[in-house]
Amino acid sequence: MSVADPLPVAQQVLGVEATDTQTEALRVAEFAKYKPTYHWDSTQEIELAGSTWRVLASAEIEDAEDTHFLDVVGMWTLSAETIIPPVDHTQILDPSSTEAQHPGNTDDSCNWDHSIVGETVVEISRVRRVLVPKRKGKDPQLTEDVVVNRLGSRIYARFIPVVANSADIPFYYPQVREYAFGYIEPEDKDHAASTLVILARELSPGSAVATKKQQMIWKDLIKRLYKWTVTERFGYQKRVEHDVMVDYETYTAKYQDLKAKYAAFWVDNWPEQTDPRKFVYEDIAIASWIICMWQQDSNNLRPSFVDLGCGNGLLVHLLTAEGYVGYGVDQCSRKVWTHYGQSVDLRAQTLEPYEYVADVDWIIGNHADELVPWIPVIAARSKAKFVVIPCCPHDFSGRKMTFPVVAGQSKYHAYSTYICDLAERCGFGVEKEYLRIPSTKNLAIVGRRRVAEVSQTDIDTMAQAGKQDFVPRVPDSVKSEVRLAKVQARKQQENDKSSL
Repeated sequence: MSVADPLPVAQQVLGVEATDTQTEALRVAEFAKYKPTYHWDSTQEIELAGSTWRVLASAEIEDAEDTHFLDVVGMWTLSAETIIPPVDHTQILDPSSTEAQHPGNTDDSCNWDHSIVGETVVEISRVRRVLVPKRKGKDPQLTEDVVVNRLGSRIYARFIPVVANSADIPFYYPQVREYAFGYIEPEDKDHAASTLVILARELSPGSAVATKKQQMIWKDLIKRLYKWTVTERFGYQKRVEHDVMVDYETYTAKYQDLKAKYAAFWVDNWPEQTDPRKFVYEDIAIASWIICMWQQDSNNLRPSFVDLGCGNGLLVHLLTAEGYVGYGVDQCSRKVWTHYGQSVDLRAQTLEPYEYVADVDWIIGNHADELVPWIPVIAARSKAKFVVIPCCPHDFSGRKMTFPVVAGQSKYHAYSTYICDLAERCGFGVEKEYLRIPSTKNLAIVGRRRVAEVSQTDIDTMAQAGKQDFVPRVPDSVKSEVRLAKVQARKQQENDKSSL
């Protein structure tokens, strides 16, 4: 099993715009209480059904009930890809099928007796499933049994690979005979905290935690188990649906394709000071989604584009490398621009958005800051389509906006609504997609169809109204020069004083 890459991790990140702020505040307060214990250095073992299990990690959790734990286990049973990133999807086998009835493991310890040390064993559920990996041509599928047992005040959800021997366990799966998530109620009922645990039947003593990578897997799982159980406790319901405009399978296939082509090189050769894993994987995900959308929208024609506020230019590079013609514009160049080659058109210039018109099919704004509210207007004036991913809220003047706090609604949600309203005023039918990217600002607002007649005069009037207050951003390079000049001036003054 591998440590999550940014794509699957992003699948668990709820966008700020999708959050009930009151519930979120309660969840965050509970998350702050998370204090796990890891058992790598000192071996802690328990005996269950005549087998030795090693305790890998544990964490106390307040006010959680067994139903919250079972709900999490149920979701993870249906979707193994939630916690095993290299898995593409999960197939639940029909209990009457031949494969489901195959005995699989002949290890008797996989089947618990009806009593263990005086405690009654109740089998809550038993499911056989198949884990289908993303790299279908390289990695094997894995059949697995998921068995949930109750032992008095304890519940164990056991994950048992159905293999002839340990050599058949694929790389993406924990290298153990089986592992289990546990929920243990407190013996003292006045003690409000229950305990979540992760156990494993090791292949050999110490093998489950022999490397840092293996330890990171268990750290990640106990943290997820804690957070998901807290989430169930508060009855939190995710308010967004992914994969509305582009289906999951199509997007994932394209993401894996682009990731294989570009990720390793740019992560290893990123010349900027910023974290390459964050930017590289995020832009690969955005490029993948945009390409999939264009392919279904353009009948396999390759539309032209401009990326306004393109920043490091990686998105432009990726789209260009995939055969799309376009360019990026930003106020100042970046060091990485020179590494893309001459085929990538990146332009350093200060835009006057109220005058700007682009002769392209699509206008992109990926966290384009003060240009974001202008992009629907520019698209309307250019007779183009647009996709914009808002970030920090700015109005037409370029100044940051403030919104009154409304119960159950975030400021980002209010800003996104503001951008959608602008797009509708420009005559666009607005579509929205919550992207699978490692960012809480993950809403893509798309205008690819005009649904209302809005005259060019009205669009120009909007642009001219914004022009009156618009103040271009001062480039970061200029700010740095100003700061440096001030520092040098202060030093000069100090030298002059000391020489008197």
